[in-house]
Amino acid sequence: MLATAATLVLPQLNGNGIGELLSRNYVFKAGFCAWLLAQTAKIFTRRLKQGVWDIRAIVDSGGMPSSHSALCTAVTTAVGLEFGLASSLFAVSLCFTLITMYDATGVRYHSGKQAEVLNILVEDVMQGHPVSEQRLKEVLGHNPLEVIAGSILGVVVGMLTPVPPAIVL
Repeated sequence: MLATAATLVLPQLNGNGIGELLSRNYVFKAGFCAWLLAQTAKIFTRRLKQGVWDIRAIVDSGGMPSSHSALCTAVTTAVGLEFGLASSLFAVSLCFTLITMYDATGVRYHSGKQAEVLNILVEDVMQGHPVSEQRLKEVLGHNPLEVIAGSILGVVVGMLTPVPPAIVL
């Protein structure tokens, strides 16, 4: 008996796909640019704080400024500018932005503090045991200043990202 290959059929996308996303989607461009700037800035802020150049900071969570806050506020700003502050899309975007910022300074920040305490306990209590060689990641969230800095960056990027010309039908 011969096995037949399964065929996956993808629906046709309207427009030019990824090219259109990158060239015409103002909201996406604003969010992506804010995120990229925030992640890149972490290389320099780590240098200022710790005195070392560490390119790995560009992919790390936590640190100054918050890239989650930058991305979300840029998207929310762009949505507000494109669709209006009275739009339902702006309201949804704002809600998700506020939840993200609250989470960054609340749950994720305190999870990092707990990891710090657990690392100390495991090192002291489990000394010599293989588990004592594994460390939990301690920088998970952000302090309020990092979130505020990311938010300011996001609003500025959202306002400075060029809006594509309107499509007239």
